[in-house]
Amino acid sequence: MWIGKLPRIRLANLPTPLEEMKRFSEAMGKPRVLIKRDDETGLAFGGSKARVLEFCVANAKAKGADVVIATGGRAGVQSNWVRMVASAARLVGMRAVLVLRGEEPDEYDGNLLLDGLLGAEIRFMKIKPEETHLAMEGVRRELSAKGEHPYIVSDESLPGIVGYSLIVVELLNQANEMGVKIDYTVNACGTGGTQAGLLFGAQALNTGIKVLGISIQEAKEILAENSSKMANEISSLLGLNLTFKKSDVIVFDRFVKEGYGVLNRAVLEPLRLIAQTEGIILDPVYTGKAMAGLISLIREGYFSKNDTVVFIHTGGTPALFPYRKEIRSYIRQDDLRSIDSSTCSMAPLLEPIKHEVV
Repeated sequence: MWIGKLPRIRLANLPTPLEEMKRFSEAMGKPRVLIKRDDETGLAFGGSKARVLEFCVANAKAKGADVVIATGGRAGVQSNWVRMVASAARLVGMRAVLVLRGEEPDEYDGNLLLDGLLGAEIRFMKIKPEETHLAMEGVRRELSAKGEHPYIVSDESLPGIVGYSLIVVELLNQANEMGVKIDYTVNACGTGGTQAGLLFGAQALNTGIKVLGISIQEAKEILAENSSKMANEISSLLGLNLTFKKSDVIVFDRFVKEGYGVLNRAVLEPLRLIAQTEGIILDPVYTGKAMAGLISLIREGYFSKNDTVVFIHTGGTPALFPYRKEIRSYIRQDDLRSIDSSTCSMAPLLEPIKHEVV
């Protein structure tokens, strides 16, 4: 099966920019670092999941659905995925029902505020993360009994991950226009879908690009298993003979630290650094941890001086605002003055981490 035969509805603003991070690269000393701005895909503040949704929503429409169901899973009420699902649904004239884990908060903020503004039906449920899919199935049966045509969308759907793998085609075209060769990509790794898409795309096109994942919640062994499994399933779906082993997946899991979504100094400092060198805003849950990992890899000498590294900005910036008190307290501390704008000098931010390959 060719990718072109998969149902697709154009939703994202593509291609997203590939930009030099000149001041950041100068501050770090090496290597050359570029950033892929998937925070600019559109769909209510953007994010990389727009690429996945082009195929997921098309599948839903092809099956005659008039309402989509999605869950925030571990993210609870601050899910980037469901915010983008709600936006995509509105764009194609569908309704969205969101299953969010936890109690309804007194105040709506960040992604949850946008969910409400987009008119999504929000179901707050006191359930465990592993129970969310069962809860969605219950909602699906309920809506079907009422005569609606619901469809459950998942950011781990195979067609969606195939869609995400197309980012590699964009990167190659843009790098060619810039006259550069990409040696590495670095991405935040949540469940392994993003990593699988990048890994599949890089190998299918014989790019030689090494795909590095920075875990934001799971152990590297789990992510290696998930990513290789999904990459193999994509290959089978498309009728290709590519095979992926756990050892093909490179993941660093040092930055899980206290757990998912916990804001600490190791994440705050990269947020501040990128804002003050590049004027780019990262999020505290995904890209902040991924950037912390990239900085540590650079400082330990993982990359050579001549390497070109592309950092994948997967979006998620609305998640900043629920952390506004912690961020405000951090930036007001007397011992954390702004980076010298004339020299881009900076004190070492993080302890080096060891090269962890599964």
